[in-house]
Amino acid sequence: MKQFIEMNIQNHNLQKKYIDEIENLCRYLKKFYEQELKVATNGTVIHNKCISHCFPYSFGICTESHSDECVECGKLFTIFRKLKIDIPITLHDELDEYLDHLLYYLAHQTRKVYLNFQFNANLLELDENGALIVVDYKMKILPKSARETKEQFFGKKGWTLHSVLVYTRKKDSFELDIQAYDHWSDDPRQDAFFTASSLHAVIESMEKKPKWVTIISDNGGHYHNSDLMMTLRYWPDWYGIWPKKWIFLEPGEAKTTIDSHHAQIAHAINRHVKLGFDISSGNDIETAISGICGTSIFHLELDRKKGTNAKNKLPGISN
Repeated sequence: MKQFIEMNIQNHNLQKKYIDEIENLCRYLKKFYEQELKVATNGTVIHNKCISHCFPYSFGICTESHSDECVECGKLFTIFRKLKIDIPITLHDELDEYLDHLLYYLAHQTRKVYLNFQFNANLLELDENGALIVVDYKMKILPKSARETKEQFFGKKGWTLHSVLVYTRKKDSFELDIQAYDHWSDDPRQDAFFTASSLHAVIESMEKKPKWVTIISDNGGHYHNSDLMMTLRYWPDWYGIWPKKWIFLEPGEAKTTIDSHHAQIAHAINRHVKLGFDISSGNDIETAISGICGTSIFHLELDRKKGTNAKNKLPGISN
């Protein structure tokens, strides 16, 4: 956007004025816009008199009036209206594309805030009998050496790593217990069978199994598929666990805890290599990340003969 203004606004003072306004707007959208959005502790959206900060209005379900308007949010449209006056009409379509990108970013921020509140609301639902499970596949872990060159880095097979975070509430307490389970495997396929096998290993390793679980994941085909959903039907019989709900999110949304866990893993592996050790086997991965508090890591060996080769994805998945 800054480059667009520098190229198409010839007056230096006017150019600087627009750039300052755009930078101030972006600063507000990144740092302060989220603070204006309110959701009840149980996850339900709350009406706001300001139309720019009203969750029900953004979802198209608000029936109440809006008497206020956010000056900062309004600048988003004011700046672009003024720009159209000061640039040739042939550039209006390109300018509209920039506006669409900012509106998309704004929608993403709004959705992210809402989904983060849903995560917290599900934590509040926890009792002594339940568990909240967050699952995610880390980008494949590649072999590493303190002595390798960049040319040697590319084209490696590596290992799949699936992480499972389990939140439970301690008995007679509001404190939460968080346990991380990481499963590495030579199997490169991230699918329903891998996911079900990883969850099975976690459940079998738990001393006290919950009576119900809520699961949160991204919307990828390794989670959002009919095979895995059908498998959940048998959990009450197999484990005595009722799958209360599975919440699917777009990639990168409202999974900050597991993203932080994966960042810890990446840091631990890099530190291991900097100390002069190699990552040349799954056992090296276990050694590198074994020091992360509250984390258990295991080798997951899959018997594909028991799985299915069919890829039964559900409509609306992201990949």
